[in-house]
Amino acid sequence: MKKILISILILFGLVGCKSNKTIDNFKRDKYNSMISLLNEHLEYKDASEFFDVSVDITPIEEGYRFYIVIDNAKVAMYDVEAIAIEKDVDYTNTMAANIGIFEDSDYSLIPNQVNVDGGYVKGLSISGITVNPNSNYYLLVQWHNKDLSITSREFIKLNISTGESYGG
Repeated sequence: MKKILISILILFGLVGCKSNKTIDNFKRDKYNSMISLLNEHLEYKDASEFFDVSVDITPIEEGYRFYIVIDNAKVAMYDVEAIAIEKDVDYTNTMAANIGIFEDSDYSLIPNQVNVDGGYVKGLSISGITVNPNSNYYLLVQWHNKDLSITSREFIKLNISTGESYGG
């Protein structure tokens, strides 16, 4: 009886480990597919009609740190995910600036509503490091409607060197 109980506990432990690996693989696959979407996409907007985007860059020891802020949602955006890349940069050994992909929390942007504990934030910020102060970054923001039945995407090109703000 003891052997059966120990075998069952070990089996549950192994199933739990596999399930975490599956979740990690799912997140990694989503991350890679979003990078592929950005690399393959041909048309980028300068702004979004659904939210505002601002960008800032500051010098640091390793080069430059850039910040991309997504805020002032004009529509309800649930389970928001965002990623920004420089074209022709290999992100296999370097993490691209992103939010909402690897976190266990979901982020939602709802016009005129903020409840951080509930996952409703005013805005989202992603940052990364670059060696080129005059980079163009390609931003993918994707979100769902309230019942998660529709996925929307925006592809935006940002000129990091100008630090310009883009509104909808």
